[in-house]
Amino acid sequence: MFGKLLKYDFRSMWKTFRIVWPAALILALVNRFTLFGTTNPGESAFGQWVSVISMGLFIGVCFTLVILSAVFVLTRFYKGLLGDEGYLMHTLPVKSWQLVLSKLICALATTVVNGIVGFAAMFLMMPLDWEELFDTELWQTIFRSLTQHPDTIVYFLEFLLLMLVMCAAMFMTFYLAMAIGHLFSKRRILMSVIAFFLLNILDSVVTSSLHHMDALNWLYGMDLSSHLGYWLGILLLLIPTVLTFLVTSYILKNKLNLE
Repeated sequence: MFGKLLKYDFRSMWKTFRIVWPAALILALVNRFTLFGTTNPGESAFGQWVSVISMGLFIGVCFTLVILSAVFVLTRFYKGLLGDEGYLMHTLPVKSWQLVLSKLICALATTVVNGIVGFAAMFLMMPLDWEELFDTELWQTIFRSLTQHPDTIVYFLEFLLLMLVMCAAMFMTFYLAMAIGHLFSKRRILMSVIAFFLLNILDSVVTSSLHHMDALNWLYGMDLSSHLGYWLGILLLLIPTVLTFLVTSYILKNKLNLE
């Protein structure tokens, strides 16, 4: 059943971004030729206008992608579990934590795909020499460099994992704030916003308290750029993420009021 939940959320993700993702890639490719396709792109007024329009459209699509991503992450949780869809979702033979986990996985997948699309768009727009790009000697040199310094790939993967956990922590803060706001009978959106700011204040107070109690002094003697430093950062981010996940699941299971 959990697989069906994921399928439902991913289908919603595809319906939301199926136009924006290809549009970003296509406009990036168009800009590749309008901006760098000629030796003198400013030689005609028409060429300048085409470049300005295509770049403006590309920036607009990228801006839309960022805003749409934030709106999608928030509305999928709110409408799916706290709105009209919640009446159906909470009657399914699944646990509350599975409902929350499905929304979180979909939100993280949306973030990852948006990052890939953004990177691919920038790559397509760059004035690359495709003959050099597909040069086997170039890739052999890169491969030899990576084999001589294997830690480079590991550091990169650890950094990506750290960013992913950071996003999960941020999403769970939003989810918990919405769940708390929904406990009230009136002004639920306003109460969700207030809860979000209070949760951030609580996080700052806890971090500041640990600092003043010298509970984190052992961190300063560590090399945070090492593998251990990355995994320590991941662990420290996972603790509030798991806590907010558990509290959100508890509220949905025992305190939810859809009226």
